Amino acid sequence: MAKNYAYTRISDQHKQGSQGQRACIQEYADDKGLYINKWFEYKLSGSKTSKEERGLVAIIEILKPGDRILVTDIERLGRDSISDILEVTTRIINAGAELHFCLSAYTLTPEHKNDVAQFFITIGKAFAAQDFSHEKSLKALAAAARRKRQGLPTGRPPGAIIRSKLDVHEQTILFWLSQEVLKTEIARRLKASPTTLHNWLNRRDDLICMARDAHIYEPGMKLSDIKTALKKYQANK
Repeated sequence: MAKNYAYTRISDQHKQGSQGQRACIQEYADDKGLYINKWFEYKLSGSKTSKEERGLVAIIEILKPGDRILVTDIERLGRDSISDILEVTTRIINAGAELHFCLSAYTLTPEHKNDVAQFFITIGKAFAAQDFSHEKSLKALAAAARRKRQGLPTGRPPGAIIRSKLDVHEQTILFWLSQEVLKTEIARRLKASPTTLHNWLNRRDDLICMARDAHIYEPGMKLSDIKTALKKYQANK
């Protein structure tokens, strides 16, 4: 029976946490109906270690046809060595296994070993998705630093009611969910991360409950209308 392996790697140097990677992978697995047979977690640099030290070779050696490896993004496989990344991805699909990039919802399968163009297109998309994520993070850090220099708050207040880019897609999201479209597929269609969609759905439920408790909720209200009503309610308290 095919097995599913989850792989996370964090850098001790940056003292990062693995919770975000675990949550992303678990949500992806839940949407795909996949049970994680084993988690492989490593705390070391991706640019200063070999693929053997990062545990990738050990995982590849136990792979059987039909198995899957789930990672958040392509950077987990290495950061500075293109040859290492290509070797790892090639060995995985040559073993008959699949490599799933959970953040971008791209997948490399054994079929790619006979389709060189599609193989490199998929790799390129995975890198592009990661670069986009980095760019957003850098912009957020720059904005926070600028606000700090100006003596302004650098974060939003806890529980703040803010507009989300997914708000305008509310009815579409609800329709797709009613048609049992996977959340990862919905996120891909909307060009959002699965984590962003997951948080948006949870926040939507919270806001509806808040509106009901405040007796300002009406059946059929759009999320944007709920947010507007809650802001007015809080301002008048």
